[in-house]
Amino acid sequence: MIKVIDAHVHYHIFARKIPEHCKEFLTEYVEGTKMSLRNEYLEIEKILLVPSHPCYTNECYDGFYIDYEERKKNPDLYLQWGEVNPLTCNVKEELQRQYSLGIIGIKLHPVHHGFKPNAYREEEASLKNLMYIYEFAEDHELPILIHTGTSIGVGSRNKYGNPIYADDVIKDFPKLKIILAHAGRPIWYDIALHMAETISNIFIDISSIPPKSLLKAIPNLNEISEKIIYGSDFPAFKGQDLADYALQVYNILKDKKIMYDNAKRILKI
Repeated sequence: MIKVIDAHVHYHIFARKIPEHCKEFLTEYVEGTKMSLRNEYLEIEKILLVPSHPCYTNECYDGFYIDYEERKKNPDLYLQWGEVNPLTCNVKEELQRQYSLGIIGIKLHPVHHGFKPNAYREEEASLKNLMYIYEFAEDHELPILIHTGTSIGVGSRNKYGNPIYADDVIKDFPKLKIILAHAGRPIWYDIALHMAETISNIFIDISSIPPKSLLKAIPNLNEISEKIIYGSDFPAFKGQDLADYALQVYNILKDKKIMYDNAKRILKI
């Protein structure tokens, strides 16, 4: 039986608990999805919940507390990313609160919250809240998961999705581990790949890239398999089944490190 850790699942979207202006996403992508944990060949051992809404939002923490209530029901299965919006949160209070509840890392969504990942710098926006998030992550040894690439969610600010902004972050906060979610899909794959290849503590999560497109998007994926983390982005496709989708990816990559070992090592699961 193949064991899998899915590092990128949006439970609160599957539960349809999202803002009204996001809900067109439900019929386009959530219809017919299933959170199956196993099939004949594979078992999902751990699921990492990501609280991001599928649209532009000025909420402080998106679906974090919805996910948290679900995690409490099944703590052996679920782990959880924290999330804060540096433009609207009291980040010091919110990060302390989420950390006390046992997050494994911090998710940032520049495209849906409307900021550059390097906006803490003086030549950008001097966004002190964002600097504090990175400092908190360094001090508490929490990885940062940054959405990279475009989004079709309502109100998305896709100009903020270029992975290159994380280059400043890793240079200014060299103790961080940064995971580039979605590998810069679909127009910045080369940048995300180059950064993962050349910077020791930058990694890629392959969530939301269709299995049949993985080796086209990242042709040398297996050569850098130590830097790749599996995630499904569930529910990202109409009719997506959690376990069957993982099996599709495994059948293409044939790599246990990507499906399981790397998440345990990089995210300290």
